Amino acid sequence: MIGLLKVIHLLSAVLWIGGVFYAYGILRPSVGFLSGPDRVTLWDRVFTRFFRWIWVLIAALLISGYGLLFSRFDGFASPGYLHGMQLFGWLTIIAFVVLAFGPYRQLHMAVAAEDWSRAGEMIPGIRRLVHIIMWLGLVSIAIGGGGAYL
Repeated sequence: MIGLLKVIHLLSAVLWIGGVFYAYGILRPSVGFLSGPDRVTLWDRVFTRFFRWIWVLIAALLISGYGLLFSRFDGFASPGYLHGMQLFGWLTIIAFVVLAFGPYRQLHMAVAAEDWSRAGEMIPGIRRLVHIIMWLGLVSIAIGGGGAYL
């Protein structure tokens, strides 16, 4: 059971933060040639699909993470690096929730209303939050993966 929880936890983190890296580091620079309406429509479609998966991945991370914490380690009396991983993990989740219910929701509504200027105004805020999510997630992964050895 512990092995399964660990695999679920690792794959969930890799899929989420790997997807964020792809969106920020690969897709974002590649869509610069698109016009305003086409660009924001693309981002709306990408985020709509990706965010559905992120909600599933967050649930998998929390269930597997706390399952491991209480079955493999000593719960909240576990090693300090696991608390660091939790802290950065929760900060990543909070930043995602802010993104999903803030700028992304406004982008989605603006695209549906074909308010292209309003949709375009949401992109810089989304970009900042995605950048923050990427780094918080990477730090969490680094602490969780290397914490026992550092």
